Amino acid sequence: MTKQLFACLFGLVFLPSAVAAPPTLKEARQRWLSGNYGEARELFEMLARDAKQRPVATVGLSRTLESTGEYDKALDVVEAALRDHSQDPGLLARRAELLYLRGRWDEAEKAANAALGASPPVEHGTEGSAFLARWVRAQIYRDRGDMNKADEECKWFVRTYVKRDEKDDPIKGPEELVLVGLAGAEHARWHNLSDQFQFILNEVYADAFKYDPQYWPAEYQAGMLLLEKYNRPEALKAFDNALKVNPSAAEALTAKGVLALSKLEIKEAERFAEQALNINPNLPEALRLRADVHLASEDVTAALKELEQARKINPRDERTLGRIAACLQMQKKKEQLAVLTKEVERFDPKPAAFYFAMGERLEERRHYEEAEKCFQKAAELRPHVPDALNSLGQLYMRMGREQEARVILDQAFKADPFNVRTKNLLKVLDHLKKYATLKTDHFQVRYDPHNDGVLAHYMAPYLERIYADLAEKFHYQPQGPILIEIFTTHQMFSGRIVALPDLHTVGACTGRMFAMASPNSRDLGKPFNWGRVLRHEMVHIFNLEQTHYLVPHWLTEGLAVNNEGFPPPSHWNELLRERMQSGKLMNLDNIELGFIRPRGQEEWDLAYCQSQHYVNYIKEKYGAAAIGDMLAAYGDGRNTAAAIQRVCKVDTETFEKGYRAYLDEAIKPLQRGKPAQKKRTLAELKTAYEKENDLDAGGELAMLYLKRDRISARKIAEDVLDRKKNHPKALYVLARLERLAGNVKRERTLLEEALNKDDPDPLILSALGKIYYDDRELDKAAQLFELGRTIEPFEPSWLKELARVYAQMDNKAKLIGVLKDLVPTDPDELEMRLRLTRLLLESGDAAEAEKYARQAMEINVRGKEGQELLLQTLQAQKKDEEADKLRQLFQGKGF
Repeated sequence: MTKQLFACLFGLVFLPSAVAAPPTLKEARQRWLSGNYGEARELFEMLARDAKQRPVATVGLSRTLESTGEYDKALDVVEAALRDHSQDPGLLARRAELLYLRGRWDEAEKAANAALGASPPVEHGTEGSAFLARWVRAQIYRDRGDMNKADEECKWFVRTYVKRDEKDDPIKGPEELVLVGLAGAEHARWHNLSDQFQFILNEVYADAFKYDPQYWPAEYQAGMLLLEKYNRPEALKAFDNALKVNPSAAEALTAKGVLALSKLEIKEAERFAEQALNINPNLPEALRLRADVHLASEDVTAALKELEQARKINPRDERTLGRIAACLQMQKKKEQLAVLTKEVERFDPKPAAFYFAMGERLEERRHYEEAEKCFQKAAELRPHVPDALNSLGQLYMRMGREQEARVILDQAFKADPFNVRTKNLLKVLDHLKKYATLKTDHFQVRYDPHNDGVLAHYMAPYLERIYADLAEKFHYQPQGPILIEIFTTHQMFSGRIVALPDLHTVGACTGRMFAMASPNSRDLGKPFNWGRVLRHEMVHIFNLEQTHYLVPHWLTEGLAVNNEGFPPPSHWNELLRERMQSGKLMNLDNIELGFIRPRGQEEWDLAYCQSQHYVNYIKEKYGAAAIGDMLAAYGDGRNTAAAIQRVCKVDTETFEKGYRAYLDEAIKPLQRGKPAQKKRTLAELKTAYEKENDLDAGGELAMLYLKRDRISARKIAEDVLDRKKNHPKALYVLARLERLAGNVKRERTLLEEALNKDDPDPLILSALGKIYYDDRELDKAAQLFELGRTIEPFEPSWLKELARVYAQMDNKAKLIGVLKDLVPTDPDELEMRLRLTRLLLESGDAAEAEKYARQAMEINVRGKEGQELLLQTLQAQKKDEEADKLRQLFQGKGF
């Protein structure tokens, strides 16, 4: 038996091993399309050793190298194969494609011609090389400005597609179908055949993906066409579909970044650019995206660095060169710009793409006059391409030049009705036709007379008062009239500003005009403080024009927040306390990123908070006139360091030290009570409690467990109390557990044990104060809430509780005092203002009542109660003439 078993084993050991099946071209191609570039490269290299398969395998190998940015190697392997297969049309066409990618047009054209000469007629042989060679030629002719020859090449694709379809022999190769789509889209753009775009999406690209679900470039190109027409939702779906097939498709990742940037999601755009460049560090599209991100952050130098790298890949790509030109314009390097422009015109006598790319970047940075010239030049050079007209019309809308915009946008829409933004802007202009216009000395206010007539006429004198105040503060008067538009719906307002329905704000300034959704908009949840919005945005109108759009965010936002007329939100104060304690404040080197590329809401808030303090510091240290001088310095083209040196006579380091000292003083009123605590994670709290015997950490840990594990919460709280009697947070946890069990009396007892009036914990004060309120022990409740207000003066919740208490006590004097402090903490709160107005009228203080009645009108000017209260305050002060005028206005008379 043993011998038999040994014999079996011996036989098994010496059986010949199964021979692995050799790789196939299909398998290698699938690896490449799924993003396994390394594996695909190895397979193609193995296949290329077979002389019969070498041409096709080499083309595949070169594509894997291109996918990772190894363009020179990709060209090298193709040229090496051509030494043995000099007439292979596939290799020749691929060589032409790679040469074009590197900007070597003459060589690319020769290679394309050679490929076509070596290719059999499409009807009788492999068609891929002919399609690719013709597409390379079409692009070369287009980029040289020879539109007739370029169009002939593109027509060839259309004719071939139709001819094959008519013969019931449709093109099924995904590569060829995508090339048909690209050429067909160009033909449609040049001949204003807008209906063809839908056909290309629904038939050509869809068929390519249907015939080969692995061929993600079909979805990618569909997404690019949709993105070109500003159909963001469908474009995003297409890019995501491409990435499902190939998560390493750097082109699709870049496209998602471009889409994110178009929505001003700058941090997200940067993330996609980094992902793409980790895969292909030389991808020009990704390098341009990263440059655009830098430009959005006002970092022209960093943008140029990215663009120069892209230029090395393809020194003739006008999308890259146009961006470089925009950077040179921003840097005021006129001579270098002139040299670059001549260089471009040498190889393309009609460089519309160059001027278009330059104009887009300049418009984004609000260099409107230069952007206008670029778009006009691009439209003049290639009038049959509507892109420049679309952008020019949108620019005129930003500049408030609506009559000119209408003419341009009509032309653009006739040429390209597929463009969503152009279509939306025309809808906005049609919507505005029914609006009335109210003219004042410095403004033109456009409004819907049925919805916002009262608002517009109430707002008009208010605007003039804001204008006079800002003109005096900034020693400047903008060119007029300033256009103000009040839209009946938020959707129309969003369409007016960004030509798309997804703007998440209620008012916006484009530099030359200001638009807002009506507080009475049907698609807003509740009215908002339109007066606050006006005061904020009007600052931007002044600052942007007087500095030629060069004012940094921190200065104009700090001034705008100050001009709102309300104290900082309580969470700004708490955030400032925390950041000062942790030493993680922003400075003038990085505060702009808080507006442009915040890593979260907290950074955004901190940028606004610190900007306001920077402005206040300048005023306090260098005088109010220094603000106007700073704006003038920026208007003269100085950067922040030079502006500070000129106005404040100190260097930036000294200025920052002074600012920090100012903050130390400014924060003192907020430092009453316990200092801001550093937020710790669950893991950090467990470590501190279990390994470092930190009982305060134990109390916080028990509070965290309240929501997830009550048994652990009780165990930790009791342990803390065993080691430190009357620990407030531990007692608070036990009190909450008693409440959850229905033992309210025991809850009260525990909280009273935890109360230390000499060193009170806000949680204890709040919880116990609410119990006293519910038990109608109002004096005790008021005492605790007043104590809480003392230790946390920045926290409005104490004022809200006190308002409830004093209302129940019918203590009108104290209620009025509390409401006066509470009202400014919420600019959009209407009912509190109406309530305070009534109380002040009852107490005989009509002048003070008028102040809060007017604040209520800045939230809801159509509200009957607010109107009546305002009239009462005026009549009580014998302001009969003003009351009569307002009564007429409220009744809709006179307009």
